[in-house]
Amino acid sequence: MENPQNPSKASSRKQFYFLTLSHTVLDSYATLLSHLQPLLLTKLATSVATRNSLAGNFISIYSVFSSLGQILFGWLSDRVRSVHFLTFGVGFTAIGLSLLWVAPSPRVVYLLLAVGGLGIASFHPQATTYAGALASEGRGMGTSIFLTGGNIGRALGPLVLMFIPYRFGLEYLVWEMIPGVLLAVLVPKVLKFEKSLDLTATPRGRLEAEPRPQEPFWTVARPHLLPLNVLFIIAALRTVTAVGLENFLSIYLDDQNYSDQVRSLVIAVFIFAGSMGIMSSGWLITRVNTYVLLLVSLLGSPPLLYASLHSEGPSFLVFLFLGNVVLSSSITVNIILAQMILRGHENIASSFMMGAAWGVGGILNKFVGVLGDQYGLPIVLDGLVMIPVVLAPLLILLRDQPNLSRPNI
Repeated sequence: MENPQNPSKASSRKQFYFLTLSHTVLDSYATLLSHLQPLLLTKLATSVATRNSLAGNFISIYSVFSSLGQILFGWLSDRVRSVHFLTFGVGFTAIGLSLLWVAPSPRVVYLLLAVGGLGIASFHPQATTYAGALASEGRGMGTSIFLTGGNIGRALGPLVLMFIPYRFGLEYLVWEMIPGVLLAVLVPKVLKFEKSLDLTATPRGRLEAEPRPQEPFWTVARPHLLPLNVLFIIAALRTVTAVGLENFLSIYLDDQNYSDQVRSLVIAVFIFAGSMGIMSSGWLITRVNTYVLLLVSLLGSPPLLYASLHSEGPSFLVFLFLGNVVLSSSITVNIILAQMILRGHENIASSFMMGAAWGVGGILNKFVGVLGDQYGLPIVLDGLVMIPVVLAPLLILLRDQPNLSRPNI
């Protein structure tokens, strides 16, 4: 007689891998802006003196919709289980970002970034929570694999998508929406998200015998406002560094006369390093004291990133890679701690630690652009990589939160 458990496990595994693939494809489009940024600025900026400020505007508008928008979609997806948050997420992202090069003015770029950003915001909160639930007893590793899939897409996807436009002309970028649109059509056919799936976050991802009754959000959050705010501040300001480097390093390399292909390759190395940091944290999170992991991430990354900005050749890439590995190694910790604090509201927790934090980090990069025009990008980038050091003392305010490396919490 067939074991009825096996089809369910096989279905969950299939859905988990397809969900991770969808994340990879979606995030392949999500970082097209950083690769196109210098070219868009050359095409649309009215003067060299305002170039970095316009870049800051692009980053800010994109962040408002793609990241802060996740709060709204996190709230909605905690109340409505619908696979179409993901369907429209993949489709809107592919369409909006693939049309950037044909935009005739900055205002049209803003509109397309808003469309693509809403797609990203729609996808991430529910997809992140379902990834952890589908991974069942390996929530930490499952979340890391899902996030790593996205980061691999962010790193390598644009190199694939930009291959034809770089070789034959940027007008071909519009055709790159086709894979994303086709995947969006498949999403509701593959992802079923059974209603019996328990989305409650537990330290080891174990499903409980009965679903926990959902308490009101403020009832759950009010006793934990201090640690939630500390986790958010760390996530947001760490993102100022990550997003700032991802976008303004591209402009800096263009100013240094790097070719488009080499510049894109360097950005890909930087983003891929982030994926490796997230992946490694899935393994480290159960083996290393949570607060040691956070401290090493915040204090270890600035010297490496600073060294990369003052190096050339292979050492530049090595320091850049290692710096982002270390910086990104605490991202999973932030998300899981927030999900544990806000049990029953895991989608909102994900949206705050990913969407809102990345949104605030992106908006603050508007000021990075203004400072870049005023003082020059080299000086501003030096300051940007030192932000995590300032965050390290905040860890003392998290001393009462669970240590995820302990097996019985």
